[in-house]
Amino acid sequence: MRKLLMVSAATIVLAIDAAHAADLAMRQPVYRAPAAPGFTWTGIYIGANGGCGADKKDYVAGFADADPGEPGSAFVFPTSHGGGCFGGGQIGMNYQFSNWVVGIEADGSWGLIQGSGHVLEPDPAELEVLGLYEQKLTALGTVRGRLGYASTWGTTPFMLYFTGGWAWARNELTTQATNAIAGLVPLAVTDTQNHSGWTIGGGLEVALAPNWSLKGEYLYMDLGSKTYATSLINDDGALPAASTGSLNIKLNTVKVGLNYKFGRSY
Repeated sequence: MRKLLMVSAATIVLAIDAAHAADLAMRQPVYRAPAAPGFTWTGIYIGANGGCGADKKDYVAGFADADPGEPGSAFVFPTSHGGGCFGGGQIGMNYQFSNWVVGIEADGSWGLIQGSGHVLEPDPAELEVLGLYEQKLTALGTVRGRLGYASTWGTTPFMLYFTGGWAWARNELTTQATNAIAGLVPLAVTDTQNHSGWTIGGGLEVALAPNWSLKGEYLYMDLGSKTYATSLINDDGALPAASTGSLNIKLNTVKVGLNYKFGRSY
């Protein structure tokens, strides 16, 4: 009987130890590999850009009407269009939270966007050219905020963004009165002014490598109106003289840019 009791007690102890061991095994933490971090647009970046633009110019000439009562006289100051290309660089900073990205960017570009036009007097008997003007936009830039939405196409990160802010441009205007007294050289005047206004647009930026991205961007710029020193447009063959005129410029640009972002991307 004593042996039987000892065997029974040992069996109970072994069963309790086995149950306790099984319970400890069930409570052991299960190791899971950490999830791979996602791509982030957060960081400071620099880059280069290039593109082309088309502008619309409203030119109001300095004008002297020597025969305002002449029947049928009218004076036409047409809106003209021009175009050209440019290249430059940009610097900016982004911060991403969830799928949203906010940032700021400043850029500057140099090139040549130019156009020309005429001041006309369509008399009943003829269409007379009273003056010529040529415009050359040689530099432009912006300081803009950006609001983007980040996602992936397959495994490629990309960001669609809206942008807007301040815009500036440096422009040269040359005017020439052509209706001078026969034998005299018409006066040509060149003046340069800095325009300032606003811009709005949007773009798409795609990550090419951990720290490199490529973007395409459209911007509309309203650069406002500036007063220029010009030649005096005269409709009666008077001596050439100096005057002032105004020029309003609106610009559409399309460009591509390559950016390098400092710091980690994953």
